This record gives sequence, C-alpha cells and structure tokens, in this order.
Amino acid sequence: MDQLIAIAFIALLIYFVVKVGSVLWRIAGVLFLLFIIYVYKDQFISQAQNFIANPDFGSLWQSVSEFFSNLFDKVSGFVSTVIE
Repeated sequence: MDQLIAIAFIALLIYFVVKVGSVLWRIAGVLFLLFIIYVYKDQFISQAQNFIANPDFGSLWQSVSEFFSNLFDKVSGFVSTVIE
C-alpha cells in the first residue's frame, strides 16, 4: 500500500509541475521529483524485479482494492470529523 501512495504522490507532483505557471516552481518541482526518484530507486527496482520474476496479479488487485477502501474510510472519517 505504501507503494501505491508513493505512486499517487509522484503522479500529483508531476501534475503540479506541469500545471504551475512559474518557471522557478517548475524547476523546483522537477528537482524534487528527481530527488524522490533517486531516494526510492532501489526499492522500486527490487519491487519491479520481484514482480517480473513472480507476477501475481491477484495480490496486486487485492492491494489496489485495499488501498482505495482504506482511502475511502480515511476520507469519510475526516469529513465526519470536520462536520462535527
């Protein structure tokens, strides 16, 4: 699930870098994205090698569904806390 959160964060960062109008913010976003990729490259490579060596789409689907159900629970909990 941590991998899915990281992928979502990187996707949002890429979207932010593309949509921001200022050149300085784009450069800062690209540098931050490169830093994140550099820090987590070893984990990404090991996860990719494990998946290529032993592709388990059932487990992948289960992880994705658990991620979205947990995300929905957290968002609904946050909204109920804000409403109270």
